[in-house]
Amino acid sequence: MNVQDIRRRLESIVGRTVERIGVSKKRQQELMGAVEPGMQPSGSEPEAGPAVEAMRLGVVEAGSTWFFAADASSETAERTAFRIASDRLDPALRELIALLVQTSAVDHSAPSLQEEETEAQQLGRWLADRLESGEAPHELPDTLRLKSRLFTEMIPFLLIYEGAQSSIGGYEELHQLLSTFLEREVRVVPLREREWLLLVDRLDVLDLSEERGEGDESDRELLEAFGLGLYELIASEWAGIFNLSVSEPLQPAHGLVPALRILRESVFLGKTFHVTRHVHLPWELDLERLIYSIPGEQRERFMERIEGRAVVLADSETLATLTTFFQMNCNVSETAKQLYIHRNTLIYRLDKVKQETGLDVRNFSDAVSMKLALLLDKVTKD
Repeated sequence: MNVQDIRRRLESIVGRTVERIGVSKKRQQELMGAVEPGMQPSGSEPEAGPAVEAMRLGVVEAGSTWFFAADASSETAERTAFRIASDRLDPALRELIALLVQTSAVDHSAPSLQEEETEAQQLGRWLADRLESGEAPHELPDTLRLKSRLFTEMIPFLLIYEGAQSSIGGYEELHQLLSTFLEREVRVVPLREREWLLLVDRLDVLDLSEERGEGDESDRELLEAFGLGLYELIASEWAGIFNLSVSEPLQPAHGLVPALRILRESVFLGKTFHVTRHVHLPWELDLERLIYSIPGEQRERFMERIEGRAVVLADSETLATLTTFFQMNCNVSETAKQLYIHRNTLIYRLDKVKQETGLDVRNFSDAVSMKLALLLDKVTKD
């Protein structure tokens, strides 16, 4: 098993960062010397000394626990170890980690970038074919060589480039840019000429520390922040228009096709309803998804019932005011601050909308009707 695969599996088990370190023979002796008396568990073989047994179950030193792997090559000068920044691992958890590390022979021969690209292209072609045909298999087939490395939790991002001419580099350039940005491995899967699936290890994006408090950002807020940073990185490196969508964590070996279909749909809905945005979050587009599914005749019938809508929707200032008002959760003070206008000026504009349409957007029911009208107007125009 590849070193990175073992590291990712360990991180998914312990919920914290795991560091892979090559340990020299001298350093191994130092760690064995750090073994505390009495660490040998009951029932262990009498010929297995406490130091040897502790090396198997993990050596605790300076607030960290070290687990040593069974290297595939005994001739290597160093031995592979995985360091976990915790000295309070549950004994049952240590047994589980030791079992995984010891039974997974470490393969130091990582695939070349060309081999990785070939595997990614194979997966990309298979995914593109499934999306084109409308199929939605839950599991990836065993014939895909990349499948064995897609059982850990990852976060899928869909990157789509739009423009007359492509200024973005190929697989190698994009892979290098993203890996440098994250300082970790990123799987880049080309789907079409200007469309890429990006798979990022969950622990590289979300803070799974037990120390996270109630006031900290939620997982979805962290995903949004990471997606915005990723978009800014790519947009600053290459010219052109990019759209990015992000899904919640999953095991890519299971459920990748349905998740990818939702990501594509999210980009489409985001471009339709929110033309100024470039990062589209599926969980924020539920209302837009519902509205787009309404037949055209019913959309027009609803719009006709709102008197004066044409005047309101044709005025850019009023439109911007209503959009910001809804973004600020109908809070008058926050909306005025966001628009850099006096509170009385905002109230005047809202009263003007009420006068034209009969809808007072400070009232919940009327606010819902106006919000629907704003969204329906965008798809009715199309």
